[in-house]
Amino acid sequence: MIKILYKTILIPTFILFSIFVSAQNDVSIHLLQSVPQSIYTNPSFNPEAKIYVGIPVLSSIYFGISHSGFAYNDIIKRQPDDSLYLDVDNMLSKLKKNNYLSAQYNWEILSFGFKVGKNYFSFNATEKISTRFTYPEDLLKLAWKGNTQFIDEPADFSGTGVNMTHYREYALGYNRQLSDKLNVGLRGKLLYGKANVWTERSGITLRTDPATFDLTASSDIVLNMSLPQVVFDDSLDFDPLGYVRNTENTGLAFDFGASYKINDKFTVAASVLDIGKISWKSNVKNFSSENASFTFEGIDLNDFFNKDSTAKDGFEILMDTLEKTFDFKETSNAYSTWLPGIVYLTGVYNLTRKDKIGLLVRADIFNSKILPSYTLSYNKRFFNFLSAVASYSIMNRSYTNIGFGMSLQLGPFQIYALNDNIYGLFAPTKSKNTNIHFGLNLVFGYRIKPPEAPLIF
Repeated sequence: MIKILYKTILIPTFILFSIFVSAQNDVSIHLLQSVPQSIYTNPSFNPEAKIYVGIPVLSSIYFGISHSGFAYNDIIKRQPDDSLYLDVDNMLSKLKKNNYLSAQYNWEILSFGFKVGKNYFSFNATEKISTRFTYPEDLLKLAWKGNTQFIDEPADFSGTGVNMTHYREYALGYNRQLSDKLNVGLRGKLLYGKANVWTERSGITLRTDPATFDLTASSDIVLNMSLPQVVFDDSLDFDPLGYVRNTENTGLAFDFGASYKINDKFTVAASVLDIGKISWKSNVKNFSSENASFTFEGIDLNDFFNKDSTAKDGFEILMDTLEKTFDFKETSNAYSTWLPGIVYLTGVYNLTRKDKIGLLVRADIFNSKILPSYTLSYNKRFFNFLSAVASYSIMNRSYTNIGFGMSLQLGPFQIYALNDNIYGLFAPTKSKNTNIHFGLNLVFGYRIKPPEAPLIF
């Protein structure tokens, strides 16, 4: 089990982390009302175009990667002679009790929307992949400073886990203008899961014997997986067509939203997204080490680094030792996972016909924890064909997030690009947050009359 997890999740995630130490919070699209895809953050929002059609596979591409702990420059330092060294103590000082390393990729395959009277209908088909690795501060302290620091107080690894999901979403949205002041919206989603790793429970504590320094561990771990069979077989016989066509793992989810125009200047809005779950039935494996207690005396370095072994042999020894130590039990029971929910609360004030300021509070709900972010925004419409948004956000324990986005309309063609942390694109080694979101749409019936234009939801 540990080998499967290491090769399929941890290695790719940490490779991404070594390239970008970067936020997953896609807030700019919520603030740029000229882009039809902003409807996905609040289904009560009415796109400005009466009809829009996303250019297939190009209408919306999003990639974000984030780390709540430390940035690259917090651990890799440069000395006066230009040589590099590890400042692990500084890195450890940046950690909280629990830390998150995550990556997300969304790829819209097909989308369209149209207005009928006071009603707006929309549809999208999107591939969504997300990975989140949660680790406690004690895990890195143990790795760097050893276990003697935990003689008096045990190391607590509770919450450690990997959560990865790939699913396809088919969504149908509907909103209606109930009055001159109130809009409401709903979006239903049919989900087809492709792959999943879910750490259901991860209660681990380590105690150090003051005499022998052996580690005594207590574990309560449940890990569920639904992955292509090739992963479990440790072979190269992968069927990509069978993977993308898999419809055995089904789920449903819903988005709800409302917006209220208090007066000609001020509008407020709220939405709740991804309320639903996926049932996993295909190629399921469950691994558990429940209420177990054992003593770990370490690894014989003579076996690990003897002259006849290779680095691969050493890795196999380490993985086999950990596997045997934790004594995982394997089953094949179906299970269900809830989607991480998202809440948007927004207030927008019209300065002029073409200038608006806004305040956005976004909360990501993950494993019963609320992860908030706060954004101030300024929107400007320069001409009927050019809109822009600038933002400042506090997110992922980072305070240097300045974002920018714009949409340009050339006839029926609309191109847009957004980012929540420009600094992270140009200085990734110093930043913990960055993302990119861009796309290409066809828009029709695009008539902008600033006094009547909808506010940002």
